Amino acid sequence: MQSTEREFKNLLTAAQFQAVRQAYPFQAPFQQQNNYFDTANQALVQHHWGLRIRLFADHAEQTLKTPQSGPGRTLLETTDPLSVPQAQQLVRRQQILAPSQVATKLATIDVQPHQLRLIGQATTTRYLCSLPEGLLTLDQTDYPDGDADYELEMEVHDFQNETLAFQTILKKFQIAKQPIINKVQRAIQHKS
Repeated sequence: MQSTEREFKNLLTAAQFQAVRQAYPFQAPFQQQNNYFDTANQALVQHHWGLRIRLFADHAEQTLKTPQSGPGRTLLETTDPLSVPQAQQLVRRQQILAPSQVATKLATIDVQPHQLRLIGQATTTRYLCSLPEGLLTLDQTDYPDGDADYELEMEVHDFQNETLAFQTILKKFQIAKQPIINKVQRAIQHKS
């Protein structure tokens, strides 16, 4: 399955995270375990690609994110569904499912599944709130070294019209706009 993701992101302090969480009608949170992969020579990082196996309570998936031309942060997501036991086994073996859509896409940059290795892990507690402007997401991400960070994200359909909505949220909570370091890079920084 392939889908296009257009989003705004910003890191938060713990206090900003709590303030936003209390101000909107978020659904009950859920957890996801993220396992990130790359080659020894960082072929995916060099292409600005991100590869993960993500486990939820009742299902799992492997997803490859590749940048696309378009406004702001636009990504093409190529996803293969996995069962939880299948994903757990793949993570233990530091492998991805192949053959698969993800493996086929990796082959376009001469990366074979056997070249991949686990480069980082994190567990995210995610809160979702559907707004007219898009899907508002709050993430608390915990790393194996005991550190945690907080992130605000808004996935949008109409990038130009929704820029203002995201900026309004930042302004309302006095959140300074800052360049985002993606979760893959943050997980690598906190690898224990």
